[in-house]
Amino acid sequence: MMQIRRWLDRGLLGITSTLMVLMVLGVVWQVFSRYVLNAPSTFMEELMRICLIWIAMLGAGYAFGTNQHLSFSFFQEKMTDKNRKRLQLINMVLIVGFALVVLIKGGIDLFFVTLDETTAILLLPRGVVNVALPISGLIILVYQVFHVVDLYRSSSQ
Repeated sequence: MMQIRRWLDRGLLGITSTLMVLMVLGVVWQVFSRYVLNAPSTFMEELMRICLIWIAMLGAGYAFGTNQHLSFSFFQEKMTDKNRKRLQLINMVLIVGFALVVLIKGGIDLFFVTLDETTAILLLPRGVVNVALPISGLIILVYQVFHVVDLYRSSSQ
């Protein structure tokens, strides 16, 4: 299971890093084409927007996987170990519920609703952009399973 987690971590870091480099190069090209060539690139802004959506959604999955997401630890630090684990389990259940209902179900619904629409300049199906939501939800779900297993293992020791 650790092998799968490492593979997922590396894959997400690789994809998001590549998209980030693409965005930086896109911004450089956008500035160059606008101010040096006096002919702004029409497709680059839309491509960067799509990259940003994918970076945000895949990055959210990675953040949940590595427990680097925003959380309030003040109360957890004041709790006993047993209550802290209970709170972590409740938190995990809420995250799974959010991932299932909002990201996966809502993302799949959005994917099918927008599949016939295309982006203005690149003419990509909007579903290609919006499929980032259910993919992110699945990634978060997989990581939450890993976290539940880790929590179970730590409580049984």
